[in-house]
Amino acid sequence: MQIRLISLASALCTATLIHPAEAAPKVTKKVTYYSVKATTIDGLRAEMAARGPKGYWGYSDWYVQWSGSCKLSVTISITLPKHARPDTMPADVRRKFDRMLGALRAHEEQHGQHAVLAAQEIESAGCRNGNAILKTYNDADVRFDRQTDHGRRQGVILR
Repeated sequence: MQIRLISLASALCTATLIHPAEAAPKVTKKVTYYSVKATTIDGLRAEMAARGPKGYWGYSDWYVQWSGSCKLSVTISITLPKHARPDTMPADVRRKFDRMLGALRAHEEQHGQHAVLAAQEIESAGCRNGNAILKTYNDADVRFDRQTDHGRRQGVILR
């Protein structure tokens, strides 16, 4: 019995050495907002087109970096609209805006998830070919926007 316990303990120690727990990349996410005030669908669309980042209603930007010891960090910046006075919107407009905003947030969060996946893959590769891995996930962002029509197929619409 004692031999089995030692063997089991030895096996557990060996398994731990073979499969060490990987440290997750440090992820920092920042959400900033730009203000909109319109109370109609057409007004909201026009305001978001004019005030939104780079001509979009919402935008995500991410950055993955790693050290010589292969410690990774991810910075995700998301910009979204925020109504300055939501209580001034008619109820139907507010429901539509809130629904669109939820879809927009989910869409931008997916872009941020690409950064986390890139960092995890770079870490798994021991930080080899990091730039090629980043390109893969940058390309995934482009495909994602093309497939979803920049989120429109996911509900990022106001009608």
